[in-house]
Amino acid sequence: MKIHKLYRYPVKSLGGQSVLTLAPETRGFKDDRRWMFIDADGTFITRRAVPKMCEYGAEVHGDELRFVRIADGHVLGAVAGARNGSKQVDVTVWDDSLTATLIEDAAIPNIAAALGIPGARLVYMAEDDRRPVDPRFAKPNEEVSFADGFPYLITTTASLNDLSARVGEDLDERRFRPNIIIDQLSPFAEDDWAALQIGTHRFRLPKPCARCIMITQAPDTGERNLRVLAELSTYRKVDHKVMFGMNACWEGGDGAVKVGDLVEIK
Repeated sequence: MKIHKLYRYPVKSLGGQSVLTLAPETRGFKDDRRWMFIDADGTFITRRAVPKMCEYGAEVHGDELRFVRIADGHVLGAVAGARNGSKQVDVTVWDDSLTATLIEDAAIPNIAAALGIPGARLVYMAEDDRRPVDPRFAKPNEEVSFADGFPYLITTTASLNDLSARVGEDLDERRFRPNIIIDQLSPFAEDDWAALQIGTHRFRLPKPCARCIMITQAPDTGERNLRVLAELSTYRKVDHKVMFGMNACWEGGDGAVKVGDLVEIK
């Protein structure tokens, strides 16, 4: 097996970047979901409630965070020094409460308004902003970014092809927001994987990923196709949850991983 694609999503719920090489870290790939928009109460904002966010992506260029309209590549705005901030604020991601670094920049109000979230604030997860992985599935010292629950999400080409055939449509891989897509021939063989080795890097796969309404949204428009979740529920439901992909935690390694790297089941 080989790595088919690699993705990172700098801002939670915005479109991501397909890249050829990425550096694994404990919380996820470098710059993956390290930024997030919050409301006045510090609660995270996602495209579940604001589908318009699907129309925009975020890209990291050095120390600049760039917001781009996916349809035509138009740069909506950019935040320079996007990792720098002096004010800590309390934020909430699902059931987790933590502190994050408030990013204050004159471009943010206009960006937030265009995203359909006027008044939203942008925060960054700095080194001292800690969020542990769910202790029911974690090993000691495992942490996660602003991702929903785990540092990494792994899917396979075979499972996507299987679902696409059932739905009767070539489904865009991005609707499932994977970090690592593995080129593989057997649909849902990943259900039985406990760990993967990619070069010197080892990834532990603690559990399948339970999916929500977000997978019904087209990646660039937010248009819903309810058949995606409905079809999955006919054959991928476990304990009233619909599963697609595997959550993963990084257990160490040196250097980066890249598209084309060999993947071994451990």
